[in-house]
Amino acid sequence: MIQSRVAMRYAMALFQEAQQHNLLETVIEDVRGLTTMLKESRDFALFVSSPIIKASQKQAVLTAIADKACLAKLTHTFLALLVEKNRIAELRDILAAFKTLYNNAHNLLPVEITSAIELDSTQKEHLLRTIEKRTGKKPLPTYSINPSLIGGFTVKIGDTLIDSSLRHQLTLLKQRLLEGTLSN
Repeated sequence: MIQSRVAMRYAMALFQEAQQHNLLETVIEDVRGLTTMLKESRDFALFVSSPIIKASQKQAVLTAIADKACLAKLTHTFLALLVEKNRIAELRDILAAFKTLYNNAHNLLPVEITSAIELDSTQKEHLLRTIEKRTGKKPLPTYSINPSLIGGFTVKIGDTLIDSSLRHQLTLLKQRLLEGTLSN
């Protein structure tokens, strides 16, 4: 994911401030919670990005959310700054940039693993060890199931997709047969 310069600057400022005050773990939890809210609540996402809603109204609602969600004072102050600077509409990108900074600082690698069926714990462990060995980073997996893969799995790391699914193998075989490159 490519973040804007503005998103990266604000994320870097929050990251450095959180580090300086030894609040990095607290702030990353706040960031994850806000990210979930943006994903799961269309109303919240529209509210944050709406140019029609006045800054004072956004400030009041975000303060109520910060209080109810028990956000760290630093996170609440940061949200207030975004409203004040008219950058709250970029909250989603700023949060994503912050997570990227956090993951890089902690040598973590988000990976999306999709399989045809549920992987058992041994398979998951083996796959994660292989990813860690090849990348030198600790994988942060998210798992999903897609029966259309027929068998096998796909692993998405950033913009890279590793496709070890049976569906992909069958597609490759079909292409080779159509091209006449399949030899005995």
